[in-house]
Amino acid sequence: MAAALDQNDFPAAISAFRDANPFPGLNTPTTIANAINDEDKAVVFERAAKAMEREVDFLGSGPHKLGTPIDWPLDFKSGTRWAMRASHRLQINDLGNPSDIKVIWELSRLQWLLPVGQAYLLDRDEARAEFARVIIEEWLVANPVCAGPNWICAMDVALRAVSMIWLAQAFRESETWRDPVFQQRLIKTLILHGRFIDGNLEFADVNGNHLTADLAGLVIIGIALGGRGLAGKWADKGWRILCEEFPSQVPEDGVCREGSLPYHRLVAELFLLPALARRNVGLNVDNEYVSRLRKMGVFSATATAPDGDVPVWGDADDGRALPLGSQRMNDHRYLFEMMDALSHVPEKPKHDETAWWFGAGNAVGSTRRQEALSTHAFTDSGVFILRGPDEHVFVDAGPVGMNGRGGHGHNDCLSFTASLDGTPLVVDPGSYVYTSDFQARNRFRSTFAHNTPGIDGEEINRFNPRQLWRLSNDAVPEVRHWSTSSDVDLLVAAHTGYQHLSSPVTPVRGFMLERSTHRLFVADGFEGTGTHEIRIPYTFAPGALIEFVADGVWRIECAQKSFALVVSNPANWQATLGETSISPSYGIVEKAPSLTLSRTGPLLPLAVVLMPTSRMPPDPVRWLGNVVAGRFPVPGFKA
Repeated sequence: MAAALDQNDFPAAISAFRDANPFPGLNTPTTIANAINDEDKAVVFERAAKAMEREVDFLGSGPHKLGTPIDWPLDFKSGTRWAMRASHRLQINDLGNPSDIKVIWELSRLQWLLPVGQAYLLDRDEARAEFARVIIEEWLVANPVCAGPNWICAMDVALRAVSMIWLAQAFRESETWRDPVFQQRLIKTLILHGRFIDGNLEFADVNGNHLTADLAGLVIIGIALGGRGLAGKWADKGWRILCEEFPSQVPEDGVCREGSLPYHRLVAELFLLPALARRNVGLNVDNEYVSRLRKMGVFSATATAPDGDVPVWGDADDGRALPLGSQRMNDHRYLFEMMDALSHVPEKPKHDETAWWFGAGNAVGSTRRQEALSTHAFTDSGVFILRGPDEHVFVDAGPVGMNGRGGHGHNDCLSFTASLDGTPLVVDPGSYVYTSDFQARNRFRSTFAHNTPGIDGEEINRFNPRQLWRLSNDAVPEVRHWSTSSDVDLLVAAHTGYQHLSSPVTPVRGFMLERSTHRLFVADGFEGTGTHEIRIPYTFAPGALIEFVADGVWRIECAQKSFALVVSNPANWQATLGETSISPSYGIVEKAPSLTLSRTGPLLPLAVVLMPTSRMPPDPVRWLGNVVAGRFPVPGFKA
């Protein structure tokens, strides 16, 4: 091992491993205690206590007590134990198997153990170091290389290695972790992790987050093992390919091509982590790389609604590179602060995630916050975010994810979410699960689960229900109008998803946000002929109460505020109040109210406005018809 790492002897390899810290937040860990508040510390201690009780709660499992020793190949959600035979012989996409391989992988990523290291840095309790060592040793005994489910996917091998290295740095002053015998085991397993990743890089027809995780893992392992010999080759190779991949996976607008906000977060962290590691050991990161990271942060900030969460756009499996913060699952605001900290680290970061990643600096705040919170068109991805101080409308008018392959994108072209007057109203259905219930997987990614027009019961991007990460590239978007002013944002877009029908139809949808009145207008028109069945669903936030008031008018009570939904020409459309399922994070499903507007017959336009009831005029249906007539370049509403 010493020779492979270009070290004179193994004590030198141990010394290099202790000194080569890839994590700037751990340079002077005592500063973190001063940089985060008591509330965030309490979260750390609570999470650490549960971990030390061997209790985990992830991917919708609910609290679950692990045994002693831990049964690593057991999917405790379904009760299925995966075989410990050669890893490459295990079938992970068996759609008849209710077991979810992600549960096993998540457990072995060891991210649930990170709070124990965080708590140790805050109170130096050696019992925490002893517990973390026991867990690592249990894992090493039970998971021989290339046997069982935890050596299938290089991405998970990489994320596990990152966790182990972070814990090793967090406990580097611990007597328990300074034991040479344990250090030898740890360095040996990291070398094996690096060799596995290097031999199984997840290149694909369209590269995505799996390859990015592999490469980030190679960089972190290479730097952590001293950056010489085999480790140096891994660090250099991983970084070289990451630099090649970055502009391919994240174009100029800064939005990851995965077509998913949760995956945008993951990919942003995966590109950031090795950049910080390189800078922390004195290696260069060029300005173009840093600039692209900043753009990713700006997108996350702009996509954040007034309640502090992002829409669950596209797939969401709760994946993180190094989860250390106390924020809610869908609160991505820390990403903007972390990307901004690349040039100046705040003395007391607003988000504790930033403190754990970067440590504490001496700068005072950001100069880019106002820019991030304005209306913005992300033209490469086709995402348009219409914003006001209390308004937030997220519109997907872009191509299907992964350059037309599908990937983690959904059938959501022209779909939207909306918060008005600071209140989430229209929401995205989320993702729920993957292989453990492929029928639910397909429902949640389908056209009719989203707030977009569906025609003749057809998907806008056709798909084979057994190919869970592929969509046909049918719905090619076209942005027909985009303008923004001090008060009004106006977007009109269309797509080709229904050109394959025997009587082709082009849906054209317009959005107009009036910031001063908190009103959002949505106008749907259709180009085509013939008789068609049209279905336009609106999914509302859980807990919202929807009440019929009069023809074409509904009242929505949500978060102790009152809103109105008004429909133009209600006689031409059937309105159905109902209930649908949404998933705020992986493995969790909730009920939410829905209103579906439908008709069968010739193609007719439809306009809807959402607004506070205090802004509703005396005759709202007629008023709406007058407003949209001539103002929207949408079929049926053109002057």
